[in-house]
Parts: sequence; C-alpha cells; structure tokens
Amino acid sequence: MNFKLPKIFSVLLVWFSFTFSAIGYSPQFADEAKTVPLRWKNNTIPIAISSSLFKQNLNIRPDSDVLGAIRRSLETWESVANIKFVEVPTDKLSVSPSGKSGDGISLITIAQTSENLVLFGNEATEVSARTRVFFNNKGYITEADIVLNPYQQFSTDGSVGTFDLEATLTHEVGHLLGLEHSSVLGATMQTSQGRNGVYNLPGFSARTLAEDDIAGVRSLYGPGKDAENCCGTVSGSLSLPDENPAEGFDVWLEEIEERRVIAGVQTDPQGRFRIGGLPSGEYIVYAKDPGRENSQETFSAQEIGEIEIGKGRKTEFSATLENYFKNFQLQYIGFNGQLSELAVPVNAGKSYVIYLGGKNLEGDDFQIGFYSPYINVNPKSIVKHDYGRGISVISCEIKLSPATPLGEYSFFVKKKRNDSDISFGSVTVENYLNPWSSFLNNPND
Repeated sequence: MNFKLPKIFSVLLVWFSFTFSAIGYSPQFADEAKTVPLRWKNNTIPIAISSSLFKQNLNIRPDSDVLGAIRRSLETWESVANIKFVEVPTDKLSVSPSGKSGDGISLITIAQTSENLVLFGNEATEVSARTRVFFNNKGYITEADIVLNPYQQFSTDGSVGTFDLEATLTHEVGHLLGLEHSSVLGATMQTSQGRNGVYNLPGFSARTLAEDDIAGVRSLYGPGKDAENCCGTVSGSLSLPDENPAEGFDVWLEEIEERRVIAGVQTDPQGRFRIGGLPSGEYIVYAKDPGRENSQETFSAQEIGEIEIGKGRKTEFSATLENYFKNFQLQYIGFNGQLSELAVPVNAGKSYVIYLGGKNLEGDDFQIGFYSPYINVNPKSIVKHDYGRGISVISCEIKLSPATPLGEYSFFVKKKRNDSDISFGSVTVENYLNPWSSFLNNPND
C-alpha cells in the first residue's frame, strides 16, 4: 500500500505521474472472494520505531518533529477506534522480506537498505511510502511494516517540495490497520498525496481523519469509549435499469441536514455494497458511475434514496439506477490555478475560487452548486479557462458560512435536469489555515 503523487495541471506547470482507481474506505481482504477482512486479532498493537528515523538523515529536514509526527499519527487513529498502539524503540532497519510470514515485528523505518529500497522499484519517484502487511488464513494481521521512501524528502513544517511526514504516516497507519484506499478525495486514505506546495499550500490535510476514514476503522475495531450513537451498518445492492448488477459504481452517504460525506464504497461485481462503522442518523444515498474507458456516455450521478441508521442495527438498502446519461465528466478539482486529484482544503467563513476540470465542460448551460446549506456558489463568478487540448476547465467562487462544520462536502455540475455529475468529498473544511481567500485574490471585489 502506498501514497502516490497526483496528477497536477496548471497553465504553467504540468506533472504527470500516475493514474489510479480507488475503492472507498474498504478494508483489505485475506481471500479473493473478499469475505475475510484483514484486522489485528488483538486491539493492542506493538509498533517498533527504527533508530534510522532519528539519526542524521538527508531524507528528513533538520529540526523536524519526527517523534511527534509518529505519535500524533498513531494517536489520530487511537482517538476514534477501540485500538491502542505500544511504541517500542529498535535498531532494526529493514522490513521483513516478502513471503507468507515475517519476523513478527511491525516496523516503521526509512533506512536505505536493499530490502527497503526494493519495495519501491520503478516507482521510487512517485511514492512517498509503502506498507507491507502479513496475515494468516483467518484474516488476522500478524505484522505490518511501513517504509518511508528513502528516495524522497520529508518535513513537518510544510517545506515546499517535501512530503509531510505526519500526513504520510497517518495514511500508512491506516493500511497497517487493514484499510484500503478511499474514493473520497478528502479522506486520509485517498490514494494520492501531494508534496507541500500543491495549491500553494502545505500538505497537512491528511493529518486529520475524514468521516470516511473513521467509519472504516470502526467497522474493523469498533468505536472508542467516548463515541456516542455508534455504530450501524448498511448493506445492499445497486442495479442497472436493465436489472443487471451495477458493478464498480461509487455509493456514498451524506448527512441529511449538513450534507457532509460520511462514508463511501464501490460496488462489487454483483452490484453489492456494505458500509459499517456508521453513526446513527438519517442519510441520503448517492451513486456515481466512475466512467468506463472509451465510453462516450456514462450514467449521471444521482440520488438513489434515503436511509436511517441506528446503533447496533443492520439496515438493508437496494436501488435501481434511473436511465439518465451524461456526456461530460468531472475528473479534477483545483485551486490557485492548479488542477489535481487532491481535495481543496478551505476554512469556514471565507470565500474561495475553485477550479473544475474534465471532459466536455464547455457551454453556458452548466449549473454548479453544493448540496450543503453552508456552502454557496456565486453564479456570476463562473469563468472558462484554456488549459490546452484534452481538458476543459471552469472556475467559480464559493462562499462558506462561518458555521460550516468541519468535514468533506460534494459539489455538483448539471447541464439538464437529469444530466449531472458529482465530485464527492472533494472540498474539505479544515482547521488548518488556507489564507488564499477570494478577497486576497480579488481585492477589488
């Protein structure tokens, strides 16, 4: 498991590094049928911290708070789930070799040993870290090793061009616990990580967990002692209008009042899905076709129903998609002139200009908005941009209420009543400061 560099587009800068597909907060599985999720048998998990992280190291900027970053990344997961990490110092440098079983020591390291370097292969310039998980046939994790890429540079102060150490470790600890990648762009377990400086901002966002991350880890280990009204589960299936299974569709839940994204998964080949670790409440269920290669039309993103989740309850929900298609696609979100697969971090009570990129976004008949009552779009602010062939780009100003709760929010783009796409969880309201308000960018407005 790993964090990869995102694609980033801008008028002056283009970084191409990878393509990916994400699969919601889903756990990793021990079997091909995906019936046995991986997890630790005991909720107390020993972690060996290699001395390589504290020796003079060209890969970590001087004066970085290395131990603090490690501890905060572990505590972030401990604070939301019924788990406890036990730190153990060690002079061990290398992860266990690949095979059916390791040495039983779960290690965090950055040492430039041959065993560590081989994990990165020809992706050494793209990946910030890797996690190798060992498990038995019952699905219990017996060891999980995290290797920070010895070819990359890390920091804890937001230094431009480096990876944020705490954000990287928080993501990798999610893999260590048994979680896969997420399709919610604002989630810590989202597939890609930008270096500090993407959007002209530090890469701190992944230090904090999204609701999707929290639901994922609670589905494996249960909530912490202080959690109230948790947890419930929803499972069901999604069908196409011809009654065939809707395979590979994103399904996600949003709170019915605030419209924060709570959790999302992707349907299996039979169109089935399951989401656990959910707090009690009422939710709106959405579905989205991620798009098919060489397909000219894909199903419009659409609301497929409402559900109520109760503590300790299992809710069944099934739906059939409406036969609506769209000929455009949202692929990227952006800020400060850059487009990426990374969520845009914003602050409550401010206004920002965000960018949307994708296919066939031309024309004057687009409506852009948010489902949340806390975030509005200025309809007079929509502007088209020329980023070259193969991509169409528009921007707009969004305004956030001072009362906007922290969390991930979705925006929609519509051309006709039923011709729509949704970028879910791609605007994340954070405590970390984003000073680039539209007032700063447009002081005369």
